[in-house]
Amino acid sequence: MLEGVFHFWFYFPIIMVLLQFGGGLLVRLATRAGNPVRDYGYQPMVSVLLPVYNEGEHVLATIDSILDCDWPAARLEIVAVDDCSADDSWHWLQVAAQRWPQHVRIHRNAVNSGKHVSLSHALGQSCGDVLICIDSDCIFDRQAVRELVACFADPQVGAVGGNIGITNVNDNVLTIGQTMVYYMSFQFGKMPQNLSGHVFCISGCLFAVRRPLFEQVEAEVKGRNWFGLGVRDGEDRYMTHAIMMRGWKTIVNPHATCWTAAPTQLAQFFSQQVRWRRSGLRDLFWTWRRMPEHLRLIGMLPLLAALVPETFTAIWSFLLIATLLANGISQAATALIAAILTFSGLFVAAALLYNLTCHRLAPGSIRIRAPVLAAVSGAWFFVDALLITLVALFTFDVGTWGTREKPAIQPEPTSPPAHACAPVTPPPFPEQQA
Repeated sequence: MLEGVFHFWFYFPIIMVLLQFGGGLLVRLATRAGNPVRDYGYQPMVSVLLPVYNEGEHVLATIDSILDCDWPAARLEIVAVDDCSADDSWHWLQVAAQRWPQHVRIHRNAVNSGKHVSLSHALGQSCGDVLICIDSDCIFDRQAVRELVACFADPQVGAVGGNIGITNVNDNVLTIGQTMVYYMSFQFGKMPQNLSGHVFCISGCLFAVRRPLFEQVEAEVKGRNWFGLGVRDGEDRYMTHAIMMRGWKTIVNPHATCWTAAPTQLAQFFSQQVRWRRSGLRDLFWTWRRMPEHLRLIGMLPLLAALVPETFTAIWSFLLIATLLANGISQAATALIAAILTFSGLFVAAALLYNLTCHRLAPGSIRIRAPVLAAVSGAWFFVDALLITLVALFTFDVGTWGTREKPAIQPEPTSPPAHACAPVTPPPFPEQQA
């Protein structure tokens, strides 16, 4: 009995991966979870809110890809806010505003304030009925706007996410691993939640929301704190959850795609993962604290599907350490090595599955040239999972832009441009059904 418990904690990450992604694959194949209801005839005014921090010239490519989307030009605008970048991002935003004056408005924060405040400032300068919040390094697929907005044909849908693809797949073993995790998460892992309309986290890379809902949750997102400490990261997860708790569906359309580059350096990758883990842990604690309300609004099964994996993942690091101490280093090392090798093999299998399906499910994806390298990535992800939770739990007071941090340069404050929305009368939103 005790030996079974001992081995269970070593193999727990493998069990969770198989349940989450394997179950998601079955849901994707057996249901319409990957094909939400859409109406391509619905074409409201769309505002893309673009917070920018240390993105440099690449922000031009982001803006160009948005304006190149299959969407009426008269019903699309981009509102970009530079959060006191330490590089030349502001210069390139000025270039964009001059190049596309009819579609791009820019603003610069007086002080570095974080992504959530930058999004709030962009909201105040926007005109759209549908708002698409993105990261400044994203490149849009031509159908991205069309696929996101079409999902609002369901009058109960409040927010819609998309698929996030990786552009630098074959740079090294880190990017190979991240490619598979992204793909498995957006194409399979989120499908059980999608089926019930309760996706707990829509990625901030591609987050479409009804304007009235964003305005309702704006102050709540900006006012987040952790025992009095202001929170700057994880606005996407918190906003998704806040919308869901207002009785709206939150879904992902895997046919709406944007592309981003994954971190190639270990320090950047670790910083990104810790930042995401902090966000997940805060969300987990908030969920437990408001359990009766969650049960009433979401229901038992969707809540358990999201809560049980997160809860066990949060305590896994401590249980594994206790198991190691209780059973001796020699026995523990043998079990740990066996679990890491199994996890590595699982990653190789995932890489092969990715290569077989990515062009059909996510056109434009880049295949993994050497799937066997996924074994190295799998070994790292296993060890990394142990460290990330521990670091995240003890660094809740840290909040940065993560992978974009550079030595800060205090810019001169720039007054926001006058807000001038052209009179537009888009088709009305369908009312939420009772």
